[in-house]
Amino acid sequence: MPAIPLRLLLLLALLLVQSAQAEVFHVFGSHDGFPKYFEEDGEAKGIVVDISKHCLNQMQVPYQIQLLPWKRAYTMAERSEGGVIGLSISDERLTLFDFSEPIFTEHIVLVVQKGREFPYQNITDLKDKLIGATIGTSYGTAYDEAVANGTLTIVGFNDTRSGLGMLQRGRIDAILLGSSIDIRRLAQSWPGLHPDAFTTLPVPFKSDSKHMGIAKALKMGWFLEQFNQCLKNGHDTGIFAPIIYQYSN
Repeated sequence: MPAIPLRLLLLLALLLVQSAQAEVFHVFGSHDGFPKYFEEDGEAKGIVVDISKHCLNQMQVPYQIQLLPWKRAYTMAERSEGGVIGLSISDERLTLFDFSEPIFTEHIVLVVQKGREFPYQNITDLKDKLIGATIGTSYGTAYDEAVANGTLTIVGFNDTRSGLGMLQRGRIDAILLGSSIDIRRLAQSWPGLHPDAFTTLPVPFKSDSKHMGIAKALKMGWFLEQFNQCLKNGHDTGIFAPIIYQYSN
């Protein structure tokens, strides 16, 4: 049997590697949102991350989860480079993405500096106030419309801790955060932040579900159907309860 030229072997090896890489499903998410998503020793962790991992493992899908600043994670998914977890639904996003069922649901709350609380019942109470939010975030159609018509004035930040810093210095009146986020833990990890400087207004801004979104151009509805079956089973049987408890207590 004639020997196979080394150059051909190297070419075949390269093609196999490229093929394997092409089969890996990339999942993007925010790097800054303990306990939903965060990195520890270079590993992606959190409620939304671990539930997603469970279902992707059940589906036997080769995948890679990469946590990034939210705007970058969203943009990469929008460009059809993979899916994105932690996505809230809005009318605009429904034209761009196919959505999974909810992975995790929580309240979005208004965090303020202690001593600077203000009455809040609905979104109109935020007019003439400066509200901090992660760049690229949408909390639904009502939020998007309020930003567009000027009811909400948003000051963006890439890292929640920098938003807390602006709040502590009095540059903004409140920031919008998920109720699961451990503000004390975040403040302790950022020089100059005082963990006891913040409090949450009693009325939540809204209830917010986090989904996986995949660009419609990828035509992966079949994938989300399988992912949804796993989500339903996990929530119905309580499989996900220990994950949520682990990060919330």
